[in-house]
Amino acid sequence: MIRFFDMFSGIGGFRAGLERAGGFACIGHCEIDKHADRAYRAVHNVKTSEVFYEDARTINPRQMPDFDLLCGGFPCQSFSIAGKRRGFDDTRGTLFFEVARLAREKRPPYLLLENVPGLLSHDKGRTFAAILDTLSELRYHVEFQVLNSKDFGVPQSRRRVYLVGYLNPRCAGKILPFRSTNPETLKLLINGRQDSRVYDPSGIGKTLLAKSGGSGGRTGLYAVGYDRKNGITKKLDTAYTLTAGDFRGLNRRHTQNAVLETGGEMSACAVLTPEKEKVRQNGRRIKNKEEPMFTLTSQDRHGVLMIKEATKSGCKEAHPGDSVDLGFAAQNTRRGRVGSKIAHTLDTGSSQGVVTPSLRIRRLTPRECFRLQGFSETQIDKLLSVDSDTQAYKQAGNAVTVNVVHALGLRLKTAHAAAVAATGAEKEAA
Repeated sequence: MIRFFDMFSGIGGFRAGLERAGGFACIGHCEIDKHADRAYRAVHNVKTSEVFYEDARTINPRQMPDFDLLCGGFPCQSFSIAGKRRGFDDTRGTLFFEVARLAREKRPPYLLLENVPGLLSHDKGRTFAAILDTLSELRYHVEFQVLNSKDFGVPQSRRRVYLVGYLNPRCAGKILPFRSTNPETLKLLINGRQDSRVYDPSGIGKTLLAKSGGSGGRTGLYAVGYDRKNGITKKLDTAYTLTAGDFRGLNRRHTQNAVLETGGEMSACAVLTPEKEKVRQNGRRIKNKEEPMFTLTSQDRHGVLMIKEATKSGCKEAHPGDSVDLGFAAQNTRRGRVGSKIAHTLDTGSSQGVVTPSLRIRRLTPRECFRLQGFSETQIDKLLSVDSDTQAYKQAGNAVTVNVVHALGLRLKTAHAAAVAATGAEKEAA
């Protein structure tokens, strides 16, 4: 069992991920926000034997039980591009040295830390260099990588830098880096102008651009009538789409408004002009599962929602299910306001919205925000039982994504077992 201390715990994203991985036991936590601590205790089974500290600066390591892993997301506001980036000049930035102080006294075999990517570039890299130097002086080997939550099973683009420190050099390369977060490449099947290119759905999705020609250029075009096995173009009863919705399966070309039957289960989805391989379409050609059919008109038109954004036209098309940044909604001086099926990074101000099937925008609910961070429904029920909406939005924005920590925990557990076994074998041989 790997014993860990949950520092700067928040609502316990690290604890949730590690306990989900199995083989980890918490010996205590530290959190200065009383609302977050109350939520932490509601979600997790905090034993009476666990230690608790409100302020990291008051921890006396000599009175703490021993532990194997020190984990936590030390306060990141002083390094974030959304803040003033004062770094170690900000008292929150100096809290990293509380991590170093505990590591120096307790000598846990492992460290697992999280922060914003802005930490890497803050003060032209000198801040991050100071952190690496400090850990090196404590004889920790350090690996780090920027990981995106969307690569770990949650529909949120949330880039964070994770640092893993270990005392045993046998752990080198066994926890980080992740090399399989995006294994596929963009696979071009039919070349041509931007609105005519066709991509293989087995590759990654096409980069979403604000200035692409037509809706197809922004979402990826469909591999209609393409035989991937034989590498030839011919008319088939199959139509692939390269959107994030992953519509794959048979396309029954009965009418102009056809249906798309997805593999595994039969799902009726509206499809416009399915018999045409090359077509410029103002709007989507395929609707989502259980959405109503397109209006039957001679021109195949349907309504779209345009969001103000810093593009050439001053706006960007949004579809049901798309994420919308609600901050400064009346201005069109911001880019990236619309996200296709992947939510923007959660913040503490609850500025996330989603486009409904009726083409209206509503704010994400607290439950949806916690889901985007990987918490289970049972955990969310407990969180919402003690949280106001204001605190829930703040806590979700500050949390670490549970799925990412779970993946790291599995690797750390495997590396630890291998290191222990190798050390035991060496002692036996001696």
